[in-house]
Amino acid sequence: MSLSEIALKLGVSRQAVHKGIQAAEAKVYRILVSAAKASKIEIRSVDAKRGFLVGWSPWLKSEVYITLSVKNGLQIWFKHEADCSSCPLREDCKRILLGEMEERGIRVEGAEDMEPSKLADELFSRLKEAV
Repeated sequence: MSLSEIALKLGVSRQAVHKGIQAAEAKVYRILVSAAKASKIEIRSVDAKRGFLVGWSPWLKSEVYITLSVKNGLQIWFKHEADCSSCPLREDCKRILLGEMEERGIRVEGAEDMEPSKLADELFSRLKEAV
């Protein structure tokens, strides 16, 4: 939907819509950066439009992904080799990752049958391509 279409639908000016979008993106940026700082994560890149931050954990020597979405709120993901089959958080991770993919319009054939670690690889590799 274009700025003009949004403005017409809301009965406001295009400039007001543009300012609103800029304000929202600034807030998303601050939330992502604050989460990274609170978690002692070195920031590598931030995409406020997509609610996505790529960072590095010097303590775990691992890449870190922070997402912010309407459906799942703020989530922090640490890249690691995982055996999801024995993890008590498996179903939660899978539900959240599938929700992130759906909300962001990312489609992967067979996603429902994938382990969360594979879903995470697919999601974050696609988000990183866009940053």
